[in-house]
Amino acid sequence: MIHHELSQWPLVISVTAGLQTLEGMQAFTEDWNRWLDRGEPFASLRVFADADALVHPEGSAQSARQWLQERGADIRRHMMGMASVVPADQYEKMRKMNVEKLFGVPPASLPTPTTHWCGSASV
Repeated sequence: MIHHELSQWPLVISVTAGLQTLEGMQAFTEDWNRWLDRGEPFASLRVFADADALVHPEGSAQSARQWLQERGADIRRHMMGMASVVPADQYEKMRKMNVEKLFGVPPASLPTPTTHWCGSASV
């Protein structure tokens, strides 16, 4: 499940928990398309509540690559930055990912206990 909070725009807070479906990932990119189509700068705080939330569903890699190619220029133009909060046991693995190369925006990865704080926030 992915929940987006837009009340703090231009900060988009996305909280993901559990295993994602291909349909859920497609809905996620549709949400991003709407934000990019606003033509305004924004930042993304992505909170992964558990290790399962970091697992991409089978068959999603190709569509994700295609979407990044199609919207990459818009992402670089409108994204101010992206921070990801991950479970502590996943931090080292996620920290090594080259998010800036993938998205073209300044990244940050934060470990738990940040997830405890974000989980207690009313998002």
